[in-house]
Amino acid sequence: MRPITPSTPRYWWRPLLVLALIGLAVPAVLALRPSESPRTVQAGAPVEALLVGDSVMAAMTLSYGATARQVLAARHTYLLDAKGCRRLITTSCSIGSSPPPTNAITVITAYAGTYNRALVVAAGYNDSTTGSTGLSTAIDRILTEAKRQGVPYVVWLTYREAGSLAARFHAHNVLLRQQAALHPELRIADWATRSAGLPSSWFSTDGVHLGPSAATEMADLIADTLDLLPPPTPPTTSTTTTTNPCRLVDTTVTAPTAPPPSSTVAVIGEPAEMPVTPQTAGRTQLYCNPTTT
Repeated sequence: MRPITPSTPRYWWRPLLVLALIGLAVPAVLALRPSESPRTVQAGAPVEALLVGDSVMAAMTLSYGATARQVLAARHTYLLDAKGCRRLITTSCSIGSSPPPTNAITVITAYAGTYNRALVVAAGYNDSTTGSTGLSTAIDRILTEAKRQGVPYVVWLTYREAGSLAARFHAHNVLLRQQAALHPELRIADWATRSAGLPSSWFSTDGVHLGPSAATEMADLIADTLDLLPPPTPPTTSTTTTTNPCRLVDTTVTAPTAPPPSSTVAVIGEPAEMPVTPQTAGRTQLYCNPTTT
């Protein structure tokens, strides 16, 4: 874990006072952030991870999130798309007169083919826990989309249990951990536990949104979790031994124990000479090439 350092600048929270004021008027929404455009970080191909978040993760896109972006970029390549008021699978909320941002499932679908190892989700603060559009349904849909894209892992950040909606976020975390026990591709990045030990001054007055040091801590947690993902499994390939290239070919075929992950499939060229009747994998194949003497 990266050592904890004092938060700077001292008055980072002043631009976020509007967050607390609007939050009092609309207590069910915790997605308020200045309207600065999100930043995308891409450190060369292939990109390992796509980070999709709401206003909590959006701290990493702001000017004071530069250190957070650098911490993660030093260890992993990634794309970052986080916006205030984003919801997971239903229509997002909106801030003032601004239109609602694209929801998470639509963003994830749009980024298909641009990353290959992990989808990182830090959204859901604006969603209910249950119901047809709640967290439970959202997890299923997002896991299905990641699988369709051939992305082997979904890393999901738990929710900081603080502020007026702490009970909801606790319910989110209970459900999320239950789902992780059922789906091996779903990995938990435990932001709830990690953030609980951080100074309250690192967060806005609602207790949830991030200041500079908290944003860096979140980036470090994401990097740590990506570090722990198993390495890609190389595909199992066939081995061919030729005893007589003119007349007889002795081919030993190794049967794969399981299909390789779709993100690591290698295309192997076919041999110039193919047996007329392939035999069972794992056995020696003998055949004559009728074009040679």
